[in-house]
Amino acid sequence: SSGRLVNRLKPLIDARKISSFKLSKEACVSPTTTRKIYNDKSYIPSPSVLEQLCIALDVQPGELLEISPRLDLEVCNASGVFSG
Repeated sequence: SSGRLVNRLKPLIDARKISSFKLSKEACVSPTTTRKIYNDKSYIPSPSVLEQLCIALDVQPGELLEISPRLDLEVCNASGVFSG
């Protein structure tokens, strides 16, 4: 069940009208890293990078990361995992 956790950097900084490059400067993170996080929502930064981004953006980690909706619940239901 990999790929559930996604980063929300793109909508977060797009809403603030700042570039991933500008964020990289403010967060003291390499531009390559912020660009990768920005362009690939399935890319999850290391805890230290996550902390730097959160501080620079003044957000909590939960605002930058989220669990994407499950598309395969019917598989779990069929296997009896959720039946009570």
